[in-house]
Amino acid sequence: MDRTTSELEFHQMFERITDAYVALDRDWRYIYLNAKACEFFGRRVEDLIGRHIWTEFPEGEGQPFHRAYEQAMADQQPRQIEAWYPPYQRWFENRIYPSAEGLTIYFLDITERKRAEQELLQHQRMLSQAQKVAHVGSWEWDIAENRVTWSEELYRIYGMTPAQHAATFESYLALVHPQDRERVQQTIAQAVTGTQPFEFEERIVRPDGAVRTLLSRGMVEVDAAGRAVRLMGACQDISERKRAEQLEAGQHEILAGIAAQRPLAQSLAQIAHLHEAMNPGALCSLLLLDESGQHVLHGAAPSLPEAYSRALHGLEIGEARGSCGTAAWRRERVVVADIASHPYWANYKSLALAHGLKACWSTPVLGSGGKVLGTFAVYFRELREPRPEELYSIDRMLPLTGVAIESEQLIRRLRERDRFFEMSLEIFCIIDPAKQRLVQFNPSLPRVTGYSADELKSRSYREFLRVESDVFDVDPMQQLDAAGQRMHDFVSRCICRDGSERQLEWVSFVAPDGLVYAVARDITERRRVEAELAYASSHDPVTGLQHHLLLEHALAEILCYPNVPASVLVVGLDRFQLVNASVGHPTGDDVLLRLATRLQTALGGRGRIARFAGDEFMVTVAGMPPAAVLELAEVLRAVVAEPIEGEDYRLLLTASVGVSHSSAHGTDARNLLRRAEAAMSQAKQEGRDRVCEFSLAQMQELEDRLLLGNHLRDAIRLDELELHYQPQHAAADLRLTGFEALLRWNCRQLGQVSPARFIPIAEALGLMHEIGGWVLDVACRQVREWLDLGYRDFTVAVNVSAQQLQRPGLLAQVAASLQRHAVPPAMLDVEITESSLMENVGRVQRTLAELKALGIKLSLDDFGTGYSSLAYLKQFPIDKLKIDQIFVRDLPQDAADAAIVRTIIAVAHELHMGVAAEGVATAEQAQFLVGAGCDELQGHHLGHALSASDAARRLDAARG
Repeated sequence: MDRTTSELEFHQMFERITDAYVALDRDWRYIYLNAKACEFFGRRVEDLIGRHIWTEFPEGEGQPFHRAYEQAMADQQPRQIEAWYPPYQRWFENRIYPSAEGLTIYFLDITERKRAEQELLQHQRMLSQAQKVAHVGSWEWDIAENRVTWSEELYRIYGMTPAQHAATFESYLALVHPQDRERVQQTIAQAVTGTQPFEFEERIVRPDGAVRTLLSRGMVEVDAAGRAVRLMGACQDISERKRAEQLEAGQHEILAGIAAQRPLAQSLAQIAHLHEAMNPGALCSLLLLDESGQHVLHGAAPSLPEAYSRALHGLEIGEARGSCGTAAWRRERVVVADIASHPYWANYKSLALAHGLKACWSTPVLGSGGKVLGTFAVYFRELREPRPEELYSIDRMLPLTGVAIESEQLIRRLRERDRFFEMSLEIFCIIDPAKQRLVQFNPSLPRVTGYSADELKSRSYREFLRVESDVFDVDPMQQLDAAGQRMHDFVSRCICRDGSERQLEWVSFVAPDGLVYAVARDITERRRVEAELAYASSHDPVTGLQHHLLLEHALAEILCYPNVPASVLVVGLDRFQLVNASVGHPTGDDVLLRLATRLQTALGGRGRIARFAGDEFMVTVAGMPPAAVLELAEVLRAVVAEPIEGEDYRLLLTASVGVSHSSAHGTDARNLLRRAEAAMSQAKQEGRDRVCEFSLAQMQELEDRLLLGNHLRDAIRLDELELHYQPQHAAADLRLTGFEALLRWNCRQLGQVSPARFIPIAEALGLMHEIGGWVLDVACRQVREWLDLGYRDFTVAVNVSAQQLQRPGLLAQVAASLQRHAVPPAMLDVEITESSLMENVGRVQRTLAELKALGIKLSLDDFGTGYSSLAYLKQFPIDKLKIDQIFVRDLPQDAADAAIVRTIIAVAHELHMGVAAEGVATAEQAQFLVGAGCDELQGHHLGHALSASDAARRLDAARG
């Protein structure tokens, strides 16, 4: 009875709790819910008692509440959690109290509080972002507690973090520039006393030494008694605006002084003072280059010791001659942050350090023509690296310095001749754009325009000074540059009194009062030279014809219209190299010029022509049927064939013309040109002085070469190449003496490809060095394998192309392969073609002598087809001549071939060379060659080319 009463009182107590409350047993089943929990769940207590919590209110494992309940039970420690419950789309706060019997959980719906917190955070983020964008920071000062609160943007403006700043009014005052501190303190004190809004400008000093200018505005909050209790305000960083205003005003004053012809020293001193005022701590030195351009002269250094400036006067420029001497020599900025340790100051640091100068940055001042006029140097009495804004400030002063120096130089030169206004090349003007009138100008303007001074003053300057293009009615004098600066560079057209035009290049400055101070120079001649250079870059210098690349671009545009037929003609002069060789290149150029004129005249506007190569011309024709194009090609061929006469020559030339058409021969300009070239080459092969139209057979050949070339580049990498070995036999007893290694290509895409097809392509693509090296290495490796199997007394012949023979490195390639595989040199027979001997005879002699010195054998392949001289033949260390199969094919029936073979054998033996015959296909041929004294035979009659394994069996059979 007592226990029931106690439980009832216990439950009544929890019913009075305003939070929802539930109790769970160790199996996560409800054993108690108060009325608040039932109200929230919308369920009756009898519907939930005994039910599993995660069945009634599912939440996956690892989710926040499930994880918290599990952890509380495991640790037997109370836990508190705030989390989002997706099924209810609400935030809940849970306080969890575990016991050995289960959990007691209080939970509260905190959704509205969370939303308010998130809204507050969002507002704070938006406020912070807005302050960041506007560069405005906010602050608050609790006067009684002397606690100052700053926004994030204000910390950024001051360049520090909260950890670096004590939040007191005194700490703030310590950051104010010393020259502004007392004024700021008085302003704030007056605001506190008068409780009125306030506004002031102040400079602050950041921890890194940078000085920024701020505009501060604020208001005072008072208590019921009217006493100031809190100050609140905002600060905007107006440094850039102040610098721009300061720079603009200073530049205007300096330019006005330059226009008034004040002394250069005064203008330079003003420039130095202006930069120093904008960059506290900087000490400016402006040096000038003397007329020789080799020495610096003192210009202005108002804040440096005079003794130091005198010591610099007259020093020679050069590498490692201080910051200024090096900058003037290199024509680039030199930054030295530590004079004491920098190598550029090794010979000058004692001078600078004696005057307390520890850092120096120097920038060359360049004139309008790119000439170095002097240097703009900034010294510091501390070790300093430049900040970006400091370098930018220097760069803004450079044009003004250059104008001051060049103006002074010009004035000095002209004053020396006492004819400044009569001889000045520059035009100086002061202009009133509002009235469109010239306020003042020097005599150069009347001289350039042809108008009198009175005429110029009475007219609107826009009548004769106009923008380069009349498309827009714009007054160039009133335009700002792209960055909105008042300093403006532009070019205008000047309409002279006689109607002619000149181009004037201006540098103008718009003063705050609206007047424009401008300097101009006549660049008409420079523009003419630029136009000539542009013409030269797009036209052939000999013939004056358009560059062929422009013609290709034009053809490509035509080909964008498939319905418009287009053709390409390549006119190649026949044997024109003989003209240059016989009459000289100047005459050859004259011939080309005359032929270009003839061809252009013959075209008569039906096509466009360009010089394509040394003795070739390219012609493009649009909208003409193929038959008419061929007739035009015949006309061009005929005009070339007409006699050409100059002052001291008369020549008869012919031309071969190749023609290609879209779309039969291609749809892009490059292909049409390439195929017209191929047709022109075909015309030369067919006898020259003719027109040849590109054929489908040629197209197939070109595409075949392109296809083979693409695959051939990867043949070695893809292991598609292999060597076969054709037996070589002694003629006397048909004993096996060795093999000739023959290259085979089994392409994965194309199958077996004949060497007759791919070897020429490999040579054209410059691949023979790589492929030849592979052949040498594989052949030597095979020799080594056969030696290791016990085979002896044989040689392996390897063909070396003319490309390999002419290229440096063949000797090293051969030696490396022999050494790599430990092959005796005498077992390697290098075969070269007869024609390859005739290319660069001296180099071939040296290469063959070096190969011979290795101990290898040398054979001359295809002898009798290369048209070499016997006089040359005796100069080479050849061991064996190989008679080409063209002379063997018709033996013994053909008497001429028989005589040639006997002669070759006789000559070779006289020169102590062996003789081998290739292509022996019959027993009769073999018998004749043996009788003629041939030493070695090779051909299908004695054995086809064999794989390496079959060749090994042949060696085994020969060994018996």
